[in-house]
Amino acid sequence: MSAEAFKPRRRRSGTASWHMSREAVTLSVPNVAQWDDKKCHDFMVEVRWGSLNTVSCPHCGTIGKHYWRPLQKRWKCAGCGSTFSVTSGTVFSHRKRPLQDILASMLMWVNSAAGQPALELKRHFNTTYNTAFTWQHKMREALVRGYNVGLVSGDIEMDGAHQSGWRAAEKRGKPQGSRAVEADVDVKELTATMLTQTGRSKARTWKSGDRSDPEYGGRLPKDRRILMTVRKRFGQRGKGACATRVAVGLLETAPVAEAVMKSFVAIPESYLNTDNSPAYTEAGKRFQEHRTVEHAKTLIGPNGENNNQAEELNWRYDRAEKGIYLNIEPKYMLDYAAEIAFRSDTRRLPNGQQLRLAMNVALNVGESMFWRGFTRGRHRAVELVHPLPLPSKASGPPKGRHPVAAVNGMVPR
Repeated sequence: MSAEAFKPRRRRSGTASWHMSREAVTLSVPNVAQWDDKKCHDFMVEVRWGSLNTVSCPHCGTIGKHYWRPLQKRWKCAGCGSTFSVTSGTVFSHRKRPLQDILASMLMWVNSAAGQPALELKRHFNTTYNTAFTWQHKMREALVRGYNVGLVSGDIEMDGAHQSGWRAAEKRGKPQGSRAVEADVDVKELTATMLTQTGRSKARTWKSGDRSDPEYGGRLPKDRRILMTVRKRFGQRGKGACATRVAVGLLETAPVAEAVMKSFVAIPESYLNTDNSPAYTEAGKRFQEHRTVEHAKTLIGPNGENNNQAEELNWRYDRAEKGIYLNIEPKYMLDYAAEIAFRSDTRRLPNGQQLRLAMNVALNVGESMFWRGFTRGRHRAVELVHPLPLPSKASGPPKGRHPVAAVNGMVPR
C-alpha cells in the first residue's frame, strides 16, 4: 500500500481528553435523585448565599441569621418580618415541583453536550411539555440577565453570523465569495446591478421595511438575524477562549457593532480581531490594534490573524440548532445563544461545578421576567436585539378558551 493510505489520526484536543477523564464528572443524576429534602435544600442554600446560616432576605435585603421555620422550610426575616424560602425571588419562585426535580433536571441540562430538547426532559420526569420547556427557558433567561453581562478586555475576537430565516443554512460555515462593499456604496443600487449581471433583466421590487445585506447585497428574509459574538482569548496556546458575550442584531453594520462593543468591550485597553467586514473598520481604530483576515481567501492571515474562537461559537450554535433545537424563533435567539456561550466557557470544568455556576446565576437574578405565566398567554413583548429592542408579538396560537371549544366542553389551551 502507498503511504497515502496511512494518514495520521487527528490529534485529540485538550477538551476531548478532559471529557474522557474521571475528574470531569463529580456529580451524577442518580446521586442527586437519592438526595433527601434536607440535602437538596442545603445544596441550594449554599449555592445561593454561600452559607447555611447567614442568608439574605429577598424582600428587604437584610443579611444575617433569620428565624428558621422547619415545618414550612422557610425563614422569617429578622428585619421586616416577611417569610421566604430558598427559591423566593428567583426564576424558580412559585415552584410546584420538589427541589430534587429542579436539581436533577438542571444537571441533565448541564450534562448535555450540545443542548437538551424539552421533549427529552419531559420524558425523563414524566411531566408536561410546558413544565420542561419553561424550566429550560428560565435557566436561559437567567444566563441572559446574569451571565451574558459585563465588559471583557484583552485580546478580543468579534464576528457576526447569519442565523434563522429562510435558507439561512446556505450562509453558515461557508466563506462568502462576493466582493465586500464599501461603507458609502448604495446597497439597493448594488443589488440591482448584481441581478442584472446574473442575467435577470429586472431587479426585484423593494418594499418598505426590507433589509439588505450591507456587505454582499441582496434582500434578507424578515426573520433573518445576525448573531454577534464577542470572545476573549485565554492567552495561552491551546486553551481557546475564556469569556464570551453574545448579542443579536438585524444586520452586521457599524451601528450594531458599535452598540455591541459599547455593551461588552473595554475598548481602550483591548485588541480587536475580526474579518474584513466594513462594520468594524471605524470602531477598530479606537482599539490598541485591529487585526483582520479576509475569509474569502483564507481562515488565517499571513501573520496569524484570525477570529477562529468567534467562528467556533458560531459552529456550536449551528450544531445546537440543527441537531437539537431544530427551529429557533428569532425572538428567543439570544436566550439560546447565551446557553451556548455558557457551555463553551465552562467546557473544561467538572459538571458539578457547572451546575453550581448555573444555579448560582439562576438564584441571584431575581424572578423571571419573561416565563412566569407563559402558558397562560403572558409572553415577552420585545425582541432583545442591538442597538434597541424591537416590539414582538406573542408566540404560538392564541391562548384562552375558544367559544366553540367552550360549548363542547373542551379544556382551554
